[in-house]
This record gives sequence, C-alpha cells and structure tokens, in this order.
Amino acid sequence: MRVFLVMTLTFWAGSVLAEPDPAQLFTQSCGRCHRDAERLMARLGWALGPKTPEERREWLDDFIVSHHSPDPDSRAAIAAWLAELAS
Repeated sequence: MRVFLVMTLTFWAGSVLAEPDPAQLFTQSCGRCHRDAERLMARLGWALGPKTPEERREWLDDFIVSHHSPDPDSRAAIAAWLAELAS
C-alpha cells in the first residue's frame, strides 16, 4: 500500500509541476471561436510581420488581455506559443 501511495503522489506531483501545454491552453481558452491557431496567425500577419519575436509576444499578450483574458500565466503561455507560430 505504501508503494502505491508513494508512486501515486510522485506521478501527481510531476503532473502538477509540469508546464501547461500552450496548444491545449489555446484550445481551452480560445478554441470555441478560433479552431486553428496557424490560420489565425496567418490572418494577423499584417500586424505581426515586421515585429521581432519578443514584440510579437508582447503584442499578442496585450491583444489577448483586451480580447479574451484567461489567467495571466495561461495568457502569457498562449501569447508566447502564438508568437512562435507567427515566426
């Protein structure tokens, strides 16, 4: 029984400490209206094209705040992931 408890707690702790998957966060937070992140980034090319990766991340973070704001950590992860897609 102790071994089972230790193994369960170990796996649970690992999953809690793991970084959230930004693609999954996007699906949960944005997927209702925006099904395809790559297509979305292609449509925002006019705004993101001339920016550096850091500027893209900041622009997307600011946009998400005013558009639909999940919690700050999720928003930052989504913005960073979308900025990579836009590169």
